[in-house]
Amino acid sequence: MALLALIKDNQDIHGQNGYINSIRNKITAQPISDITDPQGNQYIDLVLEGGVVWGLALIGYTYTLEQAGIRFLNLAGTSAGAINAIVLAALGQSSDTKSEELLAIFNQMDLKHFVDGGVLAKELTADIEQKDSPFFAMFPKLVGLLGLGKFSKNKLGINPGRYFENWLEGILNQHNVSTTAQLFKKLENKNLKIREMSKRKYPVLDQIRFENSFKTNELAIIASDITTESKIIFPQMGYLYWKNPLETHPKHYVRASMSVPLFFEPVRINKIPEKREEFWQVLTGFEGNPPEVAYLVDGGVISNFPIDVFHSRDSIPLCPTFGVKLDISRKKASTVDSISDYLTALVKTTIHTNDYTFLLNNDDYKQLITYIDTSQKYVPNNKNKSNNILRRILGPVIN
Repeated sequence: MALLALIKDNQDIHGQNGYINSIRNKITAQPISDITDPQGNQYIDLVLEGGVVWGLALIGYTYTLEQAGIRFLNLAGTSAGAINAIVLAALGQSSDTKSEELLAIFNQMDLKHFVDGGVLAKELTADIEQKDSPFFAMFPKLVGLLGLGKFSKNKLGINPGRYFENWLEGILNQHNVSTTAQLFKKLENKNLKIREMSKRKYPVLDQIRFENSFKTNELAIIASDITTESKIIFPQMGYLYWKNPLETHPKHYVRASMSVPLFFEPVRINKIPEKREEFWQVLTGFEGNPPEVAYLVDGGVISNFPIDVFHSRDSIPLCPTFGVKLDISRKKASTVDSISDYLTALVKTTIHTNDYTFLLNNDDYKQLITYIDTSQKYVPNNKNKSNNILRRILGPVIN
């Protein structure tokens, strides 16, 4: 049975008293957004965290909200979140229903093919996935990869990432998004309106804000420029790297955002446009001459959960920013009993601290974040395959 059919047959999800109807009833009784459309949908901004292979879990969240009558305006994401964000943007306008097609696309995706660095790369990845695989089992493979030049200056990663790039290019091209200009067309809004309220403190000002700010949505794909130590937001900062960014294929933005250091080769951009020093300084704070070659890696190095990207201190927002984090809330300290634990804790601290600091200083956002527990591993079997798949996809709702 197809994945979508499994979901629709589940009464806990789609039944009269299921999760989707429950959410729909709640937001009808107590609206969450001032931005709506003639069909009564309510609109939010959405931020999706990076999480390597856990991007599938994000789809369950977006599917549930969309079925309940919520649509997405500005989209932001890092790594796996960036993949989901750009595909959501490419599938149509913000008012369109997209989650069913998104489910179909990702259900057919085979993550194993993304490991395209050869036999040793696949074997090492299998060892890492086991988690309890001892280092001495991985060591010969690391030596072999070193001998193959995987960590040389020309590669700097065990997987080229070409399979992923070609896969994403095919998805985007299929939906008429082969340039950034075409992507921007998909981000245009139609038929939105501001919700009618009997008590609105500044109705004229709110109407002006609505007319000025909701014609076009923003897409924020986060990458890290290690040559200038900069947080890069694509497509906004594409002008720094390409002579004509409107002609650039959007696949490059996501390929940079998901380039886990050493696991994937970084994205190298040669021939950085000249005479744009002022833009570098304004957009990134970098005051030197632009590099001859820029190296871009996973945005999670700087901001794995870019919840701050749409934040404004100027006024109360007309629509909220919802966020999805691919881990449990921050309630348990890391244990450090081995070198593996130490390195894991070190990486987590590096990728999370900036985002945690923002949440600490902006406490209201905590009410708008859903935590998806990815610590449990669901292995499908013949007896309960359907339930395992549903839990993997719709974990945020059914747990």
